[in-house]
Amino acid sequence: MTSRSRSALALLAAAAIAAALFGAATPTAVAAEGDMSWGVQPSTPSGPDGRSELSYQVAPGTVVSDWVAVTNYSPVAATLRVYAADAVTDYDTAAFTLINADETSTRAGSWTSVDGASAACPDTDDDAERACAATVGITVTLDPGARADIPFTLTVPVDATPGDHAAGIVASYVADAAVGEGAAVAVEQRVGTRIYLRVDGPLSPGMGVQGAVAGYEPSLNPVGGGTARTGFDISNLGNTRISVQPEVALVGPFGIALGSFTLPAVQNIVPGGTAHVEAEMPGVAPLFLLSSEITLTPIPAGGVAATDPLPAAVTASTVAWAVPWMLLAILLALGVVLSVVMMVRRRSRRLLAEDLADYEEQIRAEERARSVVSRHPDGHDSSPALESEAVR
Repeated sequence: MTSRSRSALALLAAAAIAAALFGAATPTAVAAEGDMSWGVQPSTPSGPDGRSELSYQVAPGTVVSDWVAVTNYSPVAATLRVYAADAVTDYDTAAFTLINADETSTRAGSWTSVDGASAACPDTDDDAERACAATVGITVTLDPGARADIPFTLTVPVDATPGDHAAGIVASYVADAAVGEGAAVAVEQRVGTRIYLRVDGPLSPGMGVQGAVAGYEPSLNPVGGGTARTGFDISNLGNTRISVQPEVALVGPFGIALGSFTLPAVQNIVPGGTAHVEAEMPGVAPLFLLSSEITLTPIPAGGVAATDPLPAAVTASTVAWAVPWMLLAILLALGVVLSVVMMVRRRSRRLLAEDLADYEEQIRAEERARSVVSRHPDGHDSSPALESEAVR
């Protein structure tokens, strides 16, 4: 019996888009699934033209006509579904990616029709919507080594908002993967090319930083530095794509500089997108209080956004306790040992003083006893007799 898992399909598709497809720097994005290998790239009616992405700057109401090439590099025939989907910025990886395969596009992906096929489904958020989403686009079967140059149209609504919109055209391959005896899941892998669309009108770039948190993991070495961690979210608050260069400076009490570092740039965050960034710095001295000072500096984004006015830089800060627990534990243990030693010494001195006092008292008592015996050896007082003899 064969079962199909939408969650597994969506998860793999999202991972493939984020990592293998749109992360490629070459004009052709290529995916591989077992013996299957295929690619997608911008094209013309007569074949690929070397573009690395589909980029347009148009007025509202414009209809853009263009082509993509889908190539089967496999030794066997491949049946692929080719369709457009909305693009988003992946929160966890900050990468350009697409919505899940079982979601319907509502923005630039829904404006893009591949070879005249349906591009959108009713946004009902139910099984009917998900079933519809699995049918958009066209299906092509390519012989080994064959290429299909496929036309598409991008119809920009007359009321489209100014600024940047993003989507992608993908070629999807679905295969059954065994997960147990007699069971399988449908695994989809997608490879595609980006669409960057700029709609004419006022531009308002903007960005923000939220959710800043910091933490500190002390070292097991009581005199060694620990690891400082900082996390924060970068949000695109404007209507243009932005790229950001994050920097983090670590500051201790009284403004003591503990180090700073520049993180890899976060590229092409789409409008409305949010990217989560985490950083760690080892060897940070545990000075009890640690402040992470975050600075986000805008840098030019790709394509038509490269010449956009940049938003203002933004800053944020967060604090964490940086306590040298191992050192404190050792100091506490030494304090306990020292206290015990001092207590034992004080007790020993007190007992010795008491013994000395008892001994001195014993000596004095013995001296008094000897004095009495020496004056009265027979036990009688001889003073009157001596006085009488002296009178005679």
